[in-house]
Amino acid sequence: MRHPSLFLLLASLLVLPCLLHAEDEGPAISITSPDAAITFAYGSVQDHCLIWDSKNKILLARVVFTDAELGYSQAQEDQHTFRLPGVNFDEAKGLFYAISAKGETIPVAQIKKVLFLKTIEVLPNANVRIEHPHGNVTVVLEAVSPDDPAMHASSSSSGGDSDSR
Repeated sequence: MRHPSLFLLLASLLVLPCLLHAEDEGPAISITSPDAAITFAYGSVQDHCLIWDSKNKILLARVVFTDAELGYSQAQEDQHTFRLPGVNFDEAKGLFYAISAKGETIPVAQIKKVLFLKTIEVLPNANVRIEHPHGNVTVVLEAVSPDDPAMHASSSSSGGDSDSR
C-alpha cells in the first residue's frame, strides 16, 4: 500500500529547492516608474533617452513615440517623461547607481561626453525596458551586479541588442 503523504513529502522536497532558487532569479534592481502614459495603440518608439533632473535629484526616461509606420500622410509624435526613483548620481564619478534590496550598490548608467555634448548611457549590466501594449506605456529600469556571472558569459553565446538605451 502506498502512502500519499509520503509521496507529497518527497515531491515537496524536490520542488522546494526550485522555489527557493526562484527568489534569487531576476535582476537585483527593478525600478518601475510610478508614471504611466497612453500613446498610439499601434505606434512605435522613435527615440528615448535618460535625463538627470538635478533640481529634483531624479533620473528621468524620456520616450518619443510615432505613428509614422502606420502609413498616415502626416506622421505624429507623442513624447512622455517617466521618473525612475531610487537612482542616485555620483557627480564626481559621473555614475548613476541604485541600491539593491540586499544593500548592494549597483551602477546603472554613466555620463558620456562627446565633444560639447553630455548624454547618459545605460551600462551593460542595466536595461531600460519600455512596454507599450495597446498604447499603455510603462518604463522599467532593471540591473544586475556587474560581477554577476551572467555579465561574463562566454563569447560564443550570441547576445541580442535590446530596443532600450
